[in-house]
Amino acid sequence: MENINNYKALAFFDLDGTLLNSKSQLDEEVILALHQIRENGVLPFIATGRGHFELDNIMKLTGISGAVAMNGQYIILNGETIYKEEIPTDSVEKLLTAAEPHNEALSFYDSKGYWVSELTDFAKQAYSYTHMPLPLVDRKRYLQNEVNMLLVLTNQLSQVDYYKDAVPELNFFMNSPSSIDVTNISTNKGTGINHVKEILGFTGETFAFGDGRNDLHLLAASDHKTAMGNAVPELKELADFISTANTDHGIVNAFNHWGIL
Repeated sequence: MENINNYKALAFFDLDGTLLNSKSQLDEEVILALHQIRENGVLPFIATGRGHFELDNIMKLTGISGAVAMNGQYIILNGETIYKEEIPTDSVEKLLTAAEPHNEALSFYDSKGYWVSELTDFAKQAYSYTHMPLPLVDRKRYLQNEVNMLLVLTNQLSQVDYYKDAVPELNFFMNSPSSIDVTNISTNKGTGINHVKEILGFTGETFAFGDGRNDLHLLAASDHKTAMGNAVPELKELADFISTANTDHGIVNAFNHWGIL
């Protein structure tokens, strides 16, 4: 593996609403810019709520070889898993019990894919939002498979507080119009940055770019914080720089602002 400390900085990017356009695709100018910042000594990483198994095409197009996936629960570099966490089975079952009276389904993520307890309308909306295939239905598969991340499929932001009270050992982020991301309480994209730095012994600066509530810890853990123009208000308050929207050259404008392009 190349010496990571040959790079002056690491840059961590959220995907939907940040690096990707409205169709969950990469614009050509973004692809070229990502290759250029690497040439300029800034090593890019993806930092996403998606599973790492959903990133193959994005990584191929951009040359990005590292990802803090599942909101910090699963980290890969050069095709290898360098860090992962399991959500305990008893916590999964507590969450299923809490969701049942609200008729809210769960989506489960492991090292190879995702599945749902029930294919509800919100499940269909959540995967349409990220332009990903619909999941299989299997309410009991979590008993045989390690679960690394969960989603609660709902459009109610108020349910975040409900689930935090019901399952306090888990963390909940309303990250799309129809889903809440779920991790272990001590895990988020920010801890993902710290794990990458610790595992690789990186001592340089860090940049972070995001738009959603699950990016709050990401920006907090970085030296240089960028919120997209389309970001939630809480993230803009935390940012050092607010760029234009992801659909209005936001990433390229941010690179130019930081002088890394």
